[in-house]
Amino acid sequence: MRKLKKYTPTRFMMKDSVYCKEAADYAVAFIQALRHTSGIWDGRPFELIDWQEQIIRDVFGVLKPNGYRQFNTAYIEIPKKNGKSELAAAVALLLTCGDGEQRAKVYSCASDKNQA
Repeated sequence: MRKLKKYTPTRFMMKDSVYCKEAADYAVAFIQALRHTSGIWDGRPFELIDWQEQIIRDVFGVLKPNGYRQFNTAYIEIPKKNGKSELAAAVALLLTCGDGEQRAKVYSCASDKNQA
């Protein structure tokens, strides 16, 4: 299993936020326990590549003093065929059933600005 060699928390971290390695490790491990379900990767483990792991660690590991995640929205702009859809699906699954929140509401990103 690949690992991000050196993680540096995002520069957008607030001064009173902290990086919780345990929370980030949980999110990374949850996603990497998943398997692809179609295409040439069908049945293979979902291995986060460096840019994906950086995002997961930033979103799920940076916590405010009250223990809640600092980030509740992420905008990712990467060229086609680089794993955005798979990552979004994995995050949606994590938020829906792996986050421990009862009746979580997870909204999917629209493919264009006219969709709601």
